[in-house]
Amino acid sequence: MNKTDVIAFYLRLSVEDFDVDGTEKDESNSIENQRNLLRSFVGGSEELQGCTVLELCDDGYSGTNTERPAFQELIEKAKRHEVDCIIVKDFSRFGRNYITVCDYIDQIFPFLGIRFISVNDGYDSRSCDGATSDIDVMFRNLVNDYYSKDISEKVRSGKRTRAENGKYLSPFAPIGYRKDKRDKNQLVVDEESAEVVRRIFHLAGTGMSVLKITRLLNAEKVPTPSAMKKAQGLSHKWWDGPYAETLWGSKAVTLILRDERYLGKTVYGKRYRYEVGNRHTRKNQRDDWIIVENRHEPLVTPEEFQAAQDMLREYEERESELSKVHLFTGKLKCGECGYSLQRMLRPNPRYFCSTKYRTNGLSCMKGHITEAMLSEVVFQAVTVYCKALLDERRQLKKTAKAFDRGKLERQLAEYTAAIASFDEQKAILYDKKLEGYLSKEQYVRKRDALTVQQEDLQQEIRELEKQLLPMKRQDCPNSPPTELLEQCLKSDHLTREMVEAFVKQISVYNDKAIHIDWLFDEKEIQDNAE
Repeated sequence: MNKTDVIAFYLRLSVEDFDVDGTEKDESNSIENQRNLLRSFVGGSEELQGCTVLELCDDGYSGTNTERPAFQELIEKAKRHEVDCIIVKDFSRFGRNYITVCDYIDQIFPFLGIRFISVNDGYDSRSCDGATSDIDVMFRNLVNDYYSKDISEKVRSGKRTRAENGKYLSPFAPIGYRKDKRDKNQLVVDEESAEVVRRIFHLAGTGMSVLKITRLLNAEKVPTPSAMKKAQGLSHKWWDGPYAETLWGSKAVTLILRDERYLGKTVYGKRYRYEVGNRHTRKNQRDDWIIVENRHEPLVTPEEFQAAQDMLREYEERESELSKVHLFTGKLKCGECGYSLQRMLRPNPRYFCSTKYRTNGLSCMKGHITEAMLSEVVFQAVTVYCKALLDERRQLKKTAKAFDRGKLERQLAEYTAAIASFDEQKAILYDKKLEGYLSKEQYVRKRDALTVQQEDLQQEIRELEKQLLPMKRQDCPNSPPTELLEQCLKSDHLTREMVEAFVKQISVYNDKAIHIDWLFDEKEIQDNAE
């Protein structure tokens, strides 16, 4: 390699690299050890010395999918020819899906002219023409793929067993506690923050509402949960509002009052992941939770906890009564801070941002905007919007005879199926190459011919989709019926039905500028069409 070449180190560590008891399975998998291994490899190679080294790292991401930030950045750099060589510790660091890994190694990187090196596997694409190592590479990645799926289930099972034994498994301790330095699966009281928790429960027990507790904490400048954790060197946000580190919110107070861990319990399984390494979660039913009592020192008594639940129930009932649907219910946001605008009835209906009241004067949307003014502006915008949609539909009717939608959709389905069949044919060719029935040259020639046909079909598909797009507008779930559009144009004022049919969100800014996000747009049409 020339001295101007760029080498990319790709490093990855995920939950897959930990044993079922939560301990690191192999110290050599750590990010630092991967980094040292790759540096040592480059240092020991005369041709690689002096090259520019770029490091890309995914810490905490599963190798079973490619939706990893650093991985995506690596591929983009490769496509832009900003990288000449990619080096990994082993194939499993690059990915655990064997089909995807083989595709990159055997097709994509050679096409881009990128050298790929897997140090511990002894693989270097420059010294391997693919004839002798393909089977070995495929086998290694197949093992990695199987391992990842197997370990995911074992990790889940191991965590449930530990949770049933009362081990604390969450990555962060709740406010009021710390993790025991001698045992990370045990909680101990953090007296400074514990006093805040005890006070919140005490105030709730006297009947003080969540909103009043929130205002009191902000008035007294009591550090928020996020601020307290940050002071301990932790970055976890206990409340995801825009001012999580400086302001208490009703959500933060409610979460504390609902938390059974303050009774000395461990609670596991409130949410679950689809697979190890996947960051998306779903709520579990309470019956599926694992609750173990008397695992650490409680901060409140059962009586204090129950009093708080009684207050919350009454508070939620009052809030429900006050939240009856009006013209803009659930649609108004302060454009400055992102919080919902509050409605005030006297002396006339108007909207204001309450953030400044909760925070003793934080600058936000100034003053108020009347419902009458807002209604007039939104009504004019909806009218223009409805007219544009109706005009488009009338134009569609004029040109609909020129197209047979059913024929277009059948043709689209045939082309889509043909695309899939080409992928199957490529897979068959690949297997024949591995089995020795095709030379590498024959394989590449036949594969490229299939690729050309695929690209031609994909262009045809794009043209068909372009013709079908106007027709599919009317199939979109949020697409308002023509009758409603015509009715809106006949109306002389804004109605709740019109707001629900067209408006996703309305943002009001300091200068009373109003921005409307519509429910129905071309991107949504395309998403639904797919």
